[in-house]
Amino acid sequence: MRNGARLLAAGALCSALVACGGIDPNIHDDADLYAYDIDDVRSMAPQGAPFTQGLRSGYLSLADSETVAMGLANSRHFQRKAVGSAKGQAVQPDFVSLRTLSTGQIDELTAARARLMAGLDGGGRQKAPAAAARAQTSFDCWLAFEESNDAAGISACKKAFEDAMAEVERALATDIGNVYLVFFAWDRADVTPVAATILDQVAQDYKDGEIPRVVLAGHTDTSGTADYNLRLSERRARAIAAELVARGVPETALEVTWFGETELRVPTADGVREPQNRRVEILFAD
Repeated sequence: MRNGARLLAAGALCSALVACGGIDPNIHDDADLYAYDIDDVRSMAPQGAPFTQGLRSGYLSLADSETVAMGLANSRHFQRKAVGSAKGQAVQPDFVSLRTLSTGQIDELTAARARLMAGLDGGGRQKAPAAAARAQTSFDCWLAFEESNDAAGISACKKAFEDAMAEVERALATDIGNVYLVFFAWDRADVTPVAATILDQVAQDYKDGEIPRVVLAGHTDTSGTADYNLRLSERRARAIAAELVARGVPETALEVTWFGETELRVPTADGVREPQNRRVEILFAD
């Protein structure tokens, strides 16, 4: 690579900004990126783990498309993430808080990011690296289009995200015992559109698999009181049960349980809002 030192500096920038997950797309001060690094990343031979290779190519594609679709700031943003991926940095999905969004958009995208992180951290990067990389880059694409209220872009990137996540979750199914995860916005028990696609798959798998029992377990994070969280986890579990019944799963096949904040997916201190802990786990049982 002609400009290894410059590319290393760009990678260090990613590390300083929460491993490329917290890069502000409106920053325009990394001149080396524009002059040297992105050309090197485009021309370099593939290297590193398959997942990071997938991020590199995916973010390059986004950078090229964003130049036309949403302007220079987003193009440069994804170029930075491509450079970080090429250096093997731990490039994370964008934070929802980076974008200016409505409450409804924030709720759906926060739940979607929690689903994505559960798949990535649960082994998706290793077991389905290409699909995991597509899921991450598609999420970032979806998030960017939501900010610009581009309906066509939202639809395309959201579908790409859902398709990639379905592939990741199928690859992980043998490891997690057919556990499906549905995530919720903070202090909410309503089912997001992304969660609805998961429930469509659960209902279809139930019908196809001749499974006698479906166990639903509601959970919360540690924000709020223990008593309140126990009731909230019940509301979440019952909301999922109602959605599955509406999709043709018999109520007699459902076992509904709830645990409040007592069984955290991501251990935290008390009072912490952690999206991956706000969930219902769906398990097929004998």
